[in-house]
Amino acid sequence: MRGGFLHSKLGDRILDKSLWRATPDSIARAWLIGMPVTMIPFLPGQSIISAVLGFTFRANLLVCIGLQYLSNPFTAIVQLPICFFVGRLVQGNSPITTWDEVAQRDWEFLITHPAHLARDLIPLFLGSIILGAAIGVIGYLLILSWGRQKAETAARKRAAMAK
Repeated sequence: MRGGFLHSKLGDRILDKSLWRATPDSIARAWLIGMPVTMIPFLPGQSIISAVLGFTFRANLLVCIGLQYLSNPFTAIVQLPICFFVGRLVQGNSPITTWDEVAQRDWEFLITHPAHLARDLIPLFLGSIILGAAIGVIGYLLILSWGRQKAETAARKRAAMAK
């Protein structure tokens, strides 16, 4: 890779091991970057945005890009209503009435009638930003604690073998 096209354009940073090796720190940074990007619906180029942010903050690029495949038409069935629900709650609506609205809503009607879509985009994007940030931070902390626990266990095993 040294001396290749990417190396000539991006410099030595493209060879940084944290971009390519799966360490707890680089995976945690990738989760923190990739999850909020994947939660935003209707965002074209999610993989490119995630890769650029991952490269900038030295996160594992494979995890950053791989997380974008969690957002697809099959997962949208669950993701969009939950994001909409959270967005409505943040806007101050009652949880019970919001839940009823989400449960009874014809989501296909929303796509075919742009006037309703424009009205409902704000709670949808608000909920997706909040959920993406929350899941990103929780995952980041869990991955870091898992990595520390794994390192401590390995250190104990090495210390026990040295005795």
